[in-house]
Amino acid sequence: MKLALAQCNFTVGDFAGNVDKILSIYHSLCAEVDAVVFSELAISGYYPQDLLTQETFLAAGDAALAQLQAATLGQRAALICGFVDRNLGHGKPLHNALAVLQNGGVRQRYHKRLLPTYNIFDEARHFEPGLVPGVANVGGVRVGLAICEDLWNDEHDRDYDDVPIRELAETGVRVVLTINASPSNLGKQRERHERFSQTAKRHRLSLLSLNQVGGNDEIVFDGHSFFIDSEGNTRAHLRSFAEDLAIFEFNRDGELLHVQRVGSKDSVADHFQELSAPDFFQQQIRLGLQDYARKCGFKQMVVGSSGGIDSALTIALAADALGAHNVLGITMPSRYSSDGSVSDSKALCDALHVELRTAPIEKQFAQAVADFRAAHGEDANGLTQQNIQARLRGRMLMEVTNHSGHLLLSTGNKSEMSVGYATLYGDMNGGLNLIGDLYKMDVYALSRYINTSAGRELIPQAIIDKEPSAELAPGQKDSDALPVYPVLDAILKLAIEGSALKPEERQALRSFLQPISTDEVARVLKMVARAEFKRRQAPPIIRLQRRAFGSGWRMPIAQKFIIDAQSLLGR
Repeated sequence: MKLALAQCNFTVGDFAGNVDKILSIYHSLCAEVDAVVFSELAISGYYPQDLLTQETFLAAGDAALAQLQAATLGQRAALICGFVDRNLGHGKPLHNALAVLQNGGVRQRYHKRLLPTYNIFDEARHFEPGLVPGVANVGGVRVGLAICEDLWNDEHDRDYDDVPIRELAETGVRVVLTINASPSNLGKQRERHERFSQTAKRHRLSLLSLNQVGGNDEIVFDGHSFFIDSEGNTRAHLRSFAEDLAIFEFNRDGELLHVQRVGSKDSVADHFQELSAPDFFQQQIRLGLQDYARKCGFKQMVVGSSGGIDSALTIALAADALGAHNVLGITMPSRYSSDGSVSDSKALCDALHVELRTAPIEKQFAQAVADFRAAHGEDANGLTQQNIQARLRGRMLMEVTNHSGHLLLSTGNKSEMSVGYATLYGDMNGGLNLIGDLYKMDVYALSRYINTSAGRELIPQAIIDKEPSAELAPGQKDSDALPVYPVLDAILKLAIEGSALKPEERQALRSFLQPISTDEVARVLKMVARAEFKRRQAPPIIRLQRRAFGSGWRMPIAQKFIIDAQSLLGR
């Protein structure tokens, strides 16, 4: 049996483009393999969300499936792919499905049995679960069929009553093929390998896992499709964060004989090596921005450059992903800006070969303060004056986007977004946030990593070393309003990602926070709750951590509950 696994980047709702990609690959290989396999919801793209309630969207999917069926007429190979199927029985109107297409028809349909509704997932909103195992004969080998979540529920880690992998094992298959749209986050590749390795050993099955690659809104799929044998060993995996194509050859007992990458002389990796956190962050953000820009029709970015670490990292990441010629930096000094606000911005943009423009806001700020007094009969207080400056800068950046068509990237990190240390309609303006899922200490680590990888200071050391400040008031420092960032990050990680952390990770954070008073932790938790209304209005954030703000964080705004600090700290 020869299976070609096509690890592709699909676009939600681009039926014509998705079908063209599928057919191009299928026709190039259909004479030499038994099946060409594509990922979960390949035809429609993952995840269509409430487009699934539109009849015209569903009809376009039906037509695309029919086009793929017709392409298999008279061909040797089957075409296996994910699609949206109509439910002809009771329950939700649709199924998340897999089709085995051959000789002009649908030879087999399999409906996903386990529909995730946690974190970023909400599949039960649209789909009805399937009820029976899927087994197909491919090239004379009986192959079990599964879709993503179906294989994440096993005997010793059960979130559902059904255990599809156990039922597949009971059918006597030796190889299970699962098609996935498994989103990427820090540690996810290791988690997949460990989980599937345990499952393979437990059930004495080989697992062939095909994952999607590419960014869709806040979510990034990392690819990294793999094969794990029945002893739990990773025998092959495809590239991370890139499209890839390989042929897997098996004997009739389902044992892997050979793997060949298509279109490249590079061999397929035969062992798993985890990326470092900074390397992962850079690759995920790079792909996330590239696809967000391409799929939404943007070519150029604009970033407000304060001379601080957050905007510096954002500019560096944008230049890395799209090329320096497609990034514009704008520095907007005021009376409170340090000398380094402009000089460090210039040094940064010179090192990156990014254009930098200077647009001072002092005149507009003085006029805004005078106008406030004239209208209200009193001087604007300190906070109001700080926000006036941030909103003047936000206005000027939006004017540039309106004039040029550039996409504005906002620059708030996760630590600041968590506690509301940002200004609505000011520095929160933008169409995408690259670093909103990086805690402040991650920002420093990634900045250093970028310099180390480049072998020179792309981000000037002066920016990395300077004390964080919004520079909106005389002598202002972030530490005037917030705990020092290592402490703040530890509190936030416990509060936001606590349930997703391993027990040893939670204990390490609690030990680190042992010297910190419960009152200080309680103050931070109150800030997190009160800032929800700001986060609800923030730009999309590229997801990097196990729990990110966006679709994976659903908290009410009008509520009175605050996480108990003592409980969080285990005291």
